[in-house]
Amino acid sequence: MVKSIARRTRVRAFRIVIAGHGALPAALLSTAELICGPIADIAAVGLQPTDSPDSYAASLRDAIGHDGRRVLVLCDLLGGTPFNLASAIARRSPRVVCLSGANLGMAVEAALADGDLDEELVERLLEVGRSGIVETERHRARRAS
Repeated sequence: MVKSIARRTRVRAFRIVIAGHGALPAALLSTAELICGPIADIAAVGLQPTDSPDSYAASLRDAIGHDGRRVLVLCDLLGGTPFNLASAIARRSPRVVCLSGANLGMAVEAALADGDLDEELVERLLEVGRSGIVETERHRARRAS
């Protein structure tokens, strides 16, 4: 008997850049790939102690690319250098969307998204990020009620 394998009919139409401090972006990408398998069109850009703001901004711009495609930048920390530089790029380029507080749930959801980077997807990513932050006892009590 031959089993039919469902294939995605739509593919993600945007690039993903994970931006943050140190090794966190690379670790987040690696862990997302552990869950999802290889992820196309994604980059991790970690701010190192030796980076200047200018050199890190150049690395971000390289990862974002210049081909006109939409880009989702997932940043680790609101107000940190990676977020500040990515949001400055996003303010100048409407094709770039920058979210802070990125977590593994958001990275996986973005990687598996079908279609365009639109307001609906942005809201879903924010909700996935928020809903994944729980304290065990409160979570257990909510589920029991």
